[in-house]
Amino acid sequence: MSAEPLIHYHAPNTRSSAVRWLFEELGNPPHEMKPMNLAKGDHKTPWYMAINPMGMVPTVVHGGTVITEAAAIAMYLADIYPEAGLAPKIGDTARGTYLRWIVFNQAAVEPAVTDLALKREPGSPAMMSYGTYDATIDALAGALAKGPYILGDQFSAADVVVGSGVRWMLMFKLLPERREFTSYAEKLSARPALQRAIAKDKELAAAQAA
Repeated sequence: MSAEPLIHYHAPNTRSSAVRWLFEELGNPPHEMKPMNLAKGDHKTPWYMAINPMGMVPTVVHGGTVITEAAAIAMYLADIYPEAGLAPKIGDTARGTYLRWIVFNQAAVEPAVTDLALKREPGSPAMMSYGTYDATIDALAGALAKGPYILGDQFSAADVVVGSGVRWMLMFKLLPERREFTSYAEKLSARPALQRAIAKDKELAAAQAA
């Protein structure tokens, strides 16, 4: 990859935590993590809004390129650090599965679960990006059924994206405690990289709350 500076704007216990976990899985390549204190409104300051007009985290800036959205960042980082082996190469048919479930997580799982959490009545299945909650959850369970990871024995950045959501949704009881989900979450929770990321986020959150 290029030697251009890589900056991660991060707040603990947010979607940005998936990116922090991914950096750990990548072996912590050279980058600068800039902590954002959401309670103090760092993410709504003019200088940050100029970088990410949505005023949200995560944001990664690589040289002059801004990447937002955790899934996009995960795919980007996995591609620029191919030596970590967290993304199938272009031309590998496994890449189709990898991309499918990363996008499905954002396009179907998150909207379905958000509607459930907010007790919003979904529209007609034909009009919804996810169809129905039950169909979405069944599809996700099917993707995880063979295990241990989305690509079988190969852990990938797709597991960081999807797994972050599964762990969070189980915690808040927004997913049924089906074997496919609980076994997957347990497998991910045992990964040293995730444990390191959680510990660092806990330390940062405590410092920001002090």
